[in-house]
Order: sequence, then C-alpha cells, then structure tokens
Amino acid sequence: MGIGLFLNDYYDLLKLMHDNEVIILDEKVIPLTQQQIATTLKCSKMKINSMFSALQKQDFVEQKTRGKYVLTDKAEMIIETIEKLQ
Repeated sequence: MGIGLFLNDYYDLLKLMHDNEVIILDEKVIPLTQQQIATTLKCSKMKINSMFSALQKQDFVEQKTRGKYVLTDKAEMIIETIEKLQ
C-alpha cells in the first residue's frame, strides 16, 4: 500500500483517529467506537470494520483491547506527510 491509499476514506479514518487520540495510563488510545467513527465519517459500521481490518493487516492500526485501537508509528508518519503536502 502506497501513499495513494490515504488520499481517500482511509486517510479520513486515520486522521479522525489521530485527532481523537488520548493518553490513558501513559498509553495512547483512540476511545471512539467503530459506530461513532462510522457516524462521523457518514458511512456504515461494516465499511469501517472492513477498513480497520485492512489497516491492521498493513500495520497502520493495532487493536489494544476489544474495541480500543491505536495508530502505529507508520500511520502517524503517513498523516504527518500528508499534512505537510496540504
């Protein structure tokens, strides 16, 4: 997956997650549920679930506990790079 992947819904998902990261007990976590993300991005929960699976397989998102995710350094670099380009 190259940077082209992130010039679409995948980038919107990563950016939303990035913008909502919080630190709990010295660990970053995204407290949003897949349903909250789907509602915010105006798409189905099923689509978000599919996107999460693809992002996890490519090591952009890690699942810490059931329903709690964190962005990897790889994802943070993509976001930073795209923000510089905008």
